[in-house]
Amino acid sequence: MKKLIFFYLLLTTSLNAQEKIRLEYQDWDLKSYKENRVLISEQEGVWLDNVSEPEIEIYRAKGNSITDKAMIICPGGGLFFSAYEKEGVKLAKKLSLNGITSIVLKYRTYPRRGSVIDWTETIWDKPQMAIDSAKIILPYSSKDAMTAIEFMRKNAANYNINPNKIGLMGFSAGGAVTMETAYNSTKKNQPNFIASIYPWMDIVLKQEVPNNKPPAFITCANDDGFKEIPPSSVQIYQDWIKADAKVELHMFSAGGHGFGMNEINSPVDRWSQLLIDWILSL
Repeated sequence: MKKLIFFYLLLTTSLNAQEKIRLEYQDWDLKSYKENRVLISEQEGVWLDNVSEPEIEIYRAKGNSITDKAMIICPGGGLFFSAYEKEGVKLAKKLSLNGITSIVLKYRTYPRRGSVIDWTETIWDKPQMAIDSAKIILPYSSKDAMTAIEFMRKNAANYNINPNKIGLMGFSAGGAVTMETAYNSTKKNQPNFIASIYPWMDIVLKQEVPNNKPPAFITCANDDGFKEIPPSSVQIYQDWIKADAKVELHMFSAGGHGFGMNEINSPVDRWSQLLIDWILSL
């Protein structure tokens, strides 16, 4: 196992000052390619691909009502890339301004030759290949999430958070990372609460609700382009209900897949405020 590459801090005096910390990780047998940062559009922001070294970016809680809670965010991207800004940084900033310490996780993604722009448009032409590749990388990505939780728990005092109030959430494939982690983590690295935003569950093996029964928040749109996502979101909700665990489900009539923090002039735009209200109620 590689040693923890000692953190490098990017602290400034601005309101958006944050820390980036490289996490420890195990070597893999997959070939690694050069990591890319690509500005897709003003709305989508920066996407990353070929992530082979996990990292967290921490946004400390701000505002008049700072809580002792933290949320680790896993952006989506099919485990082939990371929609790092739209489904990571933008939400982290909003949560932190509402008193919730927020951490964006740059988890490992499946290595691909070339830039994200070169292959994103065609990757889903072969859905089974996408699923098979995602299943290969998911254990690594999930391990990164567990490592992030363990790191924040060990260093909770440094960030003025409660070690028993650390949540994990994710979008699409990040939702798969979230659920895989919740199902397979142990006491030292299990999330205390979870949120899955249009989670891609095709790559997650059917599991039982974890023994710690973390409260869960789930949301997606009925018109999601990936037809299996709405029913699988409902299934998570039903599993938690049967286990007598706390759970909240928000199904919007419209919004499609990948709305993230974009504003699309639809009721789904309210989802992040609903998430904040839910976290603050825990």
